[in-house]
Amino acid sequence: MTFANDANAAAYGEFWVGSGREYDSLVLLTLGTGVGGGIIIGDLDIEGAHSHGSECGHIIVDPHESGRLCPCGQTGHLEAYASAKSLVARAEEALGSVTTGSLAAAVAGGERLTPILIGRAAEDGDPLATELVMETARWLGIGIVTLMHTIDPEAVMIGGAMTFGGESGPVGRAFLGRIHEEVRRRTFPTLAAKTVIGFASLGGDAGSIGAAGLARLATRSREP
Repeated sequence: MTFANDANAAAYGEFWVGSGREYDSLVLLTLGTGVGGGIIIGDLDIEGAHSHGSECGHIIVDPHESGRLCPCGQTGHLEAYASAKSLVARAEEALGSVTTGSLAAAVAGGERLTPILIGRAAEDGDPLATELVMETARWLGIGIVTLMHTIDPEAVMIGGAMTFGGESGPVGRAFLGRIHEEVRRRTFPTLAAKTVIGFASLGGDAGSIGAAGLARLATRSREP
């Protein structure tokens, strides 16, 4: 029996015992090859009438016809701007006209272009890598504002493999700070002040923990 997809399960894990355990409502964005999403309100996993609820990676952040192409075939979706695949694609495009800096040198030396390499170059102060990371944060901030205006959650958490070290690293902290900056610029002052935006804490265990929690809920709901 399937209780939820991986991102929804991860969101419940963070809500149940992770970074969202102090809150009654939570949005989780998981940054990896794509952008996954999960929304929890109370003990309810928001799946929607057609099982397409919480598809946060497919909210529209760029309405222009020339917007970046999402893997789903549509343009302008958050996933097309804030996923690991998007970050690498944007880096490849930018490196076509940039030949200096540690990122360009690493790629020219044969290293594979990945979010980890970009994050490492940003830690070294590479201007292009830093710009790419901060641009990703800006797009995430835009998407988060839309979710805040729609759901008004107590907390929004960022998880997945692409958090640039999270709170433990300078690039991760700057990444989160840029998200906060974009949110403050675009949302209502009350929401900007009261909505908690931070990093998820359960890592790769969030999905399995959340699936267990959702199974527990389902079992309890059948009890007389």
